[in-house]
Amino acid sequence: MKIYLDQLSAQLGKSLPAMVWLSGDEPLQMREASDLVRQKCREQGFSERELHDVDNSFDWRELVNANNSMSLFSDKKLIELRLKSSKLDDTARKTLQSCLDDPSPDNMLLLISPRIEAASSKTQWFRKLEAASLVVQIYPIDANRLPRWIQQRMQHHGLRADADAVQLLADRIEGNLLAADQEIVKLSLLFGKDAHITSERIARSVADNARYNVFGLVDACLAGNAQRAVKTVRRMRDEGSEALMITAMLAKELRQLTDMGSRLQRGEAQAAVFQSHQVWKNKQALTEKALRRLKPAATLQLLDQARDVDLAVKGMHQVPPWIALEQLVTRFATT
Repeated sequence: MKIYLDQLSAQLGKSLPAMVWLSGDEPLQMREASDLVRQKCREQGFSERELHDVDNSFDWRELVNANNSMSLFSDKKLIELRLKSSKLDDTARKTLQSCLDDPSPDNMLLLISPRIEAASSKTQWFRKLEAASLVVQIYPIDANRLPRWIQQRMQHHGLRADADAVQLLADRIEGNLLAADQEIVKLSLLFGKDAHITSERIARSVADNARYNVFGLVDACLAGNAQRAVKTVRRMRDEGSEALMITAMLAKELRQLTDMGSRLQRGEAQAAVFQSHQVWKNKQALTEKALRRLKPAATLQLLDQARDVDLAVKGMHQVPPWIALEQLVTRFATT
């Protein structure tokens, strides 16, 4: 069954399906949806979690073995598959379907993947998987809905904000929910619970961190300024930023550049491509410059490198994570 993100909690509260597939490119919503599924599983006794990173070399027999094996530490187990692509080959599709055809009551599958392409969602194999599981396609929050999302997020942190302040923050973060969340958390720490947030406070808070943040890093990469990109990464490291969050935002940007570049190569109008990807006006010149320099083949290679950084952060790669991140932004800015 396909549902929207805001229906996920209620649906999991009714019963846990054999499989949940979370699909999307917005890091904060994907992270929180994943955490919600894990929490609901723990509440239902799924106290063991088995994680698999799935790429082209993944042996799907590992999933079969995991699904057939007894849990070592608990009665129930959550098997989590982090897919690098939502496009599944025949072996992957058949393996997942076999798990759903004869589901184990002691196991549950959680798939986390980039956005499912529209063409894939119309195929027979996908509809069959969808009928036996819970599929949540997570979409970016558009500019019209962003102020309301920010307002709700502020209320969650005990903050009250003027409409002008909310709109200013929406304009500054340009649809980046991770950055918005970080700013809201920072505002709650600076001004305390029940604080009244004005546009002046927003402007001062954002300006204090405007030079060395993920926005500046992405802009430096798009502009081809490797020196500024590396300097920004090092400053963010020293300030305690999460390497995983930075990598997720760079990967999101690279996926957008890949899709936009492919569509432009097919002859689509740039204005239409920018509009569909919600490229804000103050970022269009930088994006256009990057697209002239970075063709889809190059951005796909950079995405592969971003996955290596992700593995490094998780201790699964020999290169230290911050070094790998510096290498990624350098190549992003100089390719």
